[in-house]
Amino acid sequence: MKETIKNTSNNRKHKYKIVKPFRFFVFVLICTMTIIFAGYGLFGLGHADAESHVDYVQVKIQDDDTLWNIVETYNPDSDINIRSALYDIYDINDISAGDIHPGDVILVPVYR
Repeated sequence: MKETIKNTSNNRKHKYKIVKPFRFFVFVLICTMTIIFAGYGLFGLGHADAESHVDYVQVKIQDDDTLWNIVETYNPDSDINIRSALYDIYDINDISAGDIHPGDVILVPVYR
């Protein structure tokens, strides 16, 4: 004996209509970007390693030395931001610009 299946609303496939295409597009875009950024975070793809290697040199301060000139002297070919190198000097040596005097020895980063 064959059973007949009645055509009820439970057996029909639902067809969805996008009423507001712009809103749908924004939703899909936000979901896609969230998945991409989460993937970058989980797999460490968004982490940038330093391209340069940093060595340190001990420098004895002379009478006419400025930290700016010292950074330029020890990093002549580097394409570095001198202000960030100065900040590194302040941080490494635990000093400020007014704390250096002739005869002091400081560590200076040399970027390669």
